[in-house]
Amino acid sequence: MRNLTNRVFLLYIILVLCVAVFAVRAGYFSLFTEPDIPVVVGINRIPSLRGSIYDSDGKLLASDSIIYEAWLDLGYLRLSTSTEQIEKVLRNIEIAFGISYQSLEENLHGTRSFMLLGTSPTNEEMMRKITPLTKRYISLEMQRERLTFKEYGLDRIIGSLDKGGEPLNGLELQYDEILSGKKDGLIRRTLTGAKREEPTNGSDIYLSIDIDLQRMVYEELKKTVEKNMADGGLAILLDSKTGKVLSYAGTYNWDLGLMGIFEPGSTIKPLIYSLALTVGAINEEMTFSCDGRIQPVPGLNIVIRDVEGERHGVQTFREAIINSCNVATVQVGGKIFNTLGRNEMYTALEKIGFGRLSGVDLPGETPGIFPQASTWSLISPYQFPIGQGLGVNIFQMVKALNVFPAGGQFIVPTFLKAIRNEDGFVNVPKKVDGILFSPELVATMLPVLESVVLNGTGTLAQVDGVRIAGKTGTAQKAGLGGYNEETYYALFYGFFPVENPSYTLYIMIDTPKAGVYYGGSVAAPMFASIVKKIYGIDVEKEKYEGIFGWKMPDLTGYTLIDVNEVREIYGIDKLIVHGAGKVMRQFPESGHPLEDYIEVWLGVGETDGI
Repeated sequence: MRNLTNRVFLLYIILVLCVAVFAVRAGYFSLFTEPDIPVVVGINRIPSLRGSIYDSDGKLLASDSIIYEAWLDLGYLRLSTSTEQIEKVLRNIEIAFGISYQSLEENLHGTRSFMLLGTSPTNEEMMRKITPLTKRYISLEMQRERLTFKEYGLDRIIGSLDKGGEPLNGLELQYDEILSGKKDGLIRRTLTGAKREEPTNGSDIYLSIDIDLQRMVYEELKKTVEKNMADGGLAILLDSKTGKVLSYAGTYNWDLGLMGIFEPGSTIKPLIYSLALTVGAINEEMTFSCDGRIQPVPGLNIVIRDVEGERHGVQTFREAIINSCNVATVQVGGKIFNTLGRNEMYTALEKIGFGRLSGVDLPGETPGIFPQASTWSLISPYQFPIGQGLGVNIFQMVKALNVFPAGGQFIVPTFLKAIRNEDGFVNVPKKVDGILFSPELVATMLPVLESVVLNGTGTLAQVDGVRIAGKTGTAQKAGLGGYNEETYYALFYGFFPVENPSYTLYIMIDTPKAGVYYGGSVAAPMFASIVKKIYGIDVEKEKYEGIFGWKMPDLTGYTLIDVNEVREIYGIDKLIVHGAGKVMRQFPESGHPLEDYIEVWLGVGETDGI
């Protein structure tokens, strides 16, 4: 009786083990539905996709693409086959995937459980490499791959992801909550069929960046830096009315415009004179005497000079701005200081944006350097008005100076134009930090800034037929031992057209060494060149290539609406359609060079891939 009981128990154990082995093996069969394996059970993950990023015209700048990975189950291969069978499997894989037999054998005898055999942008290509002999040991996984257009300095704007798909910087990080996929999908394989649960993908975002303007500004900046043998440069172009960033370019290998600082030099002067008029420190009839030099603090051996000691004589506030007179501006700084006192002068300058974040929607901005009132030296109230003794980033300066074309509104520079989710488009309005100067004061300043370009220090920014206003700047670079008389920032700020401002542009060229270094001689010509190209003066338009400009994406499973969207993104005019339903076949094939037309064959059937 005892022997019978033992036999029954042994048979029970064997039966349990058989069921367990079947369940384990079924999990690896789950990716295949060929007729010779009629019973298939398992679950496959469909990764949710990160939202795409487009420029202002809908040109694709960043997008997720599905890639298919083939994994060899080394543990299963070790346990379930003979030595002869293992050799056949490895030889088969060697031929199909181009991996040496020696490498496969070394991995098999190692401690790893799985080995990546290869990746492909299409499921079909990967399935062709898997034979009846190897398919029970190979599983396919879908992963996402982020493709980003990184030319023309866009990499620092868009940002990047780490190997795990987590955002590291740029707008990818800033808007991660919007872009990131919300929930992965599943393909559930049962004994009777397959059920697909679609993933919940992230939302798309549209930037204010115009890729054509971005390329043009970036190339003009590089050209100016090279021509003037400079260390580098920055440029930012805004929509004057909304503060939306149309182009942001830099030639450095890090984001100096956002995270670094420079002294603003004379580009600060329109803000100083506007502040002086606003608080009543000066009036429009007041004049200032300039003999080329001034000692702001009696008894303090610090003398501030005009460029090359130029004597401007008697200056009105308008003439002082047009001629960029340092001596007059130092006097104005003294009058602001006497009117407001140290603490209120500090508060007034901080309100203009010095020492605080601009609010731009890029992570990592530095607030610049603006000393607390309690730490000011005797010379500080006279240095700040000529752009010395404080450090700014380019977003702070363009935000502050954009108040003139924006009618006094203090508009935050932003990159996000719209969000597209399952409910459609949501436009993102401009962000206003209030009114910095009154419309009446702005109306007073506009003709002054236009005169800077017409007959002042900014004449090289002129463009026939376009009314331009602006301000030059030349700032000595400060170091540990004080100011260096041989290194400068060449600066120019301007907006156009004056009668209805649409564009605001700020340019910084770092340490030009080709002879001239003044903002009016180095940065102003670049400004004029950009204006000409925006208005199409003697300019040939170049075709945007985009992030997939060299290859065709996989359209399998796309609807006709989806295919048309792809066609528009790639600028392909002709679409040839056969049948109805979803895409089953396409030309050009996925990964192949683009042609001047797309041809698709539609149908109804299994397009789930894996």
